[in-house]
Amino acid sequence: MPQLRQNIITGDWVVIAPERAKRPADYNISPLPPKMDKSNCPFCEGTKGYKENQKVLRASSEHIYVINNKFPAFVESGKKASVRSYYPEKGFYRAREAIGDHDVIIVKDHETSLPHFSKSLMAEMIEVFCDRYNAMKKEPGVVSIMPIYNHRPEAGASIAHPHAQIFASGIVANTVGKEMSGAERYFGINGACVFCDIIAHELKEKVRVVAKNDDFLSASFYAARFPMETWIYPLDHCSQFEDMHKSNINNLADVLMETIERMSRAIPHLPLNFYIHTLPTTHKSSSSYHWHLEITPRLANYGGYELGSGVIIDIMSPEDAAEYLRKPTKS
Repeated sequence: MPQLRQNIITGDWVVIAPERAKRPADYNISPLPPKMDKSNCPFCEGTKGYKENQKVLRASSEHIYVINNKFPAFVESGKKASVRSYYPEKGFYRAREAIGDHDVIIVKDHETSLPHFSKSLMAEMIEVFCDRYNAMKKEPGVVSIMPIYNHRPEAGASIAHPHAQIFASGIVANTVGKEMSGAERYFGINGACVFCDIIAHELKEKVRVVAKNDDFLSASFYAARFPMETWIYPLDHCSQFEDMHKSNINNLADVLMETIERMSRAIPHLPLNFYIHTLPTTHKSSSSYHWHLEITPRLANYGGYELGSGVIIDIMSPEDAAEYLRKPTKS
């Protein structure tokens, strides 16, 4: 019997309809064709594209370098650009310049891919996220920053060479704004952080827990929008991702890679996204908001009902998903 579930943070409803689901072993996702030859890859060291990238190099570490996106969604304002809204077409609509910044975070190794990252490489990437976040939040007009990773074309990756992105914008992202409003409402009623309460509840119930270490919990989300949608939460209340200590970064890398490895074992060649929701730069801290990382496997496309209603149908129950993901990994 399908079940309606409500996102306790935002109030959004989803439908969990596992009767329509496949088992993970039934998903047949084709492996990607061979990657572009390294000599032509725009991200590989020594190529023409790489030499062009060095002109916009922003940061570099042992295994990663960072460039400005060639086709940015958000552009730096400069000191003279206005960040105020304007009202085109005789004041009927509202618009703003897309002020902010947009980086590409490139892994130097052409041959690796996200499910095969070492935990040390993932920790290095997270540290670069933090460094770039702290640099971007000082830029004029930046309000909200979001690191993301797209794995495979089905998840939006246009170039096969492994890379992440980080978006800085002059607006609070729609999803983050809804989460903040819902978290503030919950805090006002219950006097507690909704994310902290989710963590305590999931650790007590155990049915959706995927992985855990001293600092982080990975759990299938109760009102999941995607099969195997999994959220990673810091166990201690923290509203700002960029404030993590080095030990936290290593433990986040551990639980993130364990979760991704388990997903990829359950469904080989799985396309997925992950992204980080954190407090906007205009806030110094929050008792109600708790930063977190969301992993969204891309196994189902939205149909007319989802697009028309905004109510998503997930064909795998989060409890079944967690059970699959908890199965022992191969040694």
